[in-house]
Amino acid sequence: MIDLNGQSSPGDQPAMRDQSSSRDQAGVTAVEIVWGLPMGLGPLWQGVPSGPGISGVLPPRSEVEALYGAAAAEPPLNEDPRFAARFADVYEVSVRKGQVLMTLTRAQADGRLSSFAYGHHWRWEEQKYPWAFELQSRLGEASVELESTFALNLLARDPNQRARGVGRRTLDTWIGEVSRFGCWLQTDDIDSPARRLYESLGFTELGHGPEAPDGRPGLVMFRASQ
Repeated sequence: MIDLNGQSSPGDQPAMRDQSSSRDQAGVTAVEIVWGLPMGLGPLWQGVPSGPGISGVLPPRSEVEALYGAAAAEPPLNEDPRFAARFADVYEVSVRKGQVLMTLTRAQADGRLSSFAYGHHWRWEEQKYPWAFELQSRLGEASVELESTFALNLLARDPNQRARGVGRRTLDTWIGEVSRFGCWLQTDDIDSPARRLYESLGFTELGHGPEAPDGRPGLVMFRASQ
């Protein structure tokens, strides 16, 4: 799922959109839907820091790193912080060079980023870097299932929002935006809350891809178009 090229999604998608600013009973804003620009936001993009009244924009790299790092540090993942930094670098490159789709929530009290899911459209001919080559090789014939779908690059939820359904709502909204294309992801091949969430939302095992943060081949999960 690591797209260092930041390829664009289909041209009929909106360039940037923020959907719903209503509040829910958990004290978190409703899920926002934000599309990056088709050709990316440019090499100087830094992102707008989260805060009261901020909506409809992609968060900066530092906030993606901090939130993912906090979420992934918990059991059973127990990931080293360097992976959060690596994934945040990929996020920044993707936003600058291509169109991404992000769904996110912000805390009601201070507008702080509480959850996010982001990814982009996937065509094999556009993925010209080692991670994608290894993914295609490991999946073999099953790799054709990923053509013209959406890759989910990263999902994270504030550990303090556990049991409030925030992560599920964030991912479910992202899936809803790309449901006519289908989507896929790679995760650690372990029994985890994240994996159970993916399964409950219709993802099934497709095969194994490149090495995951735990040092073992990552599990590729696929959800067909609806």
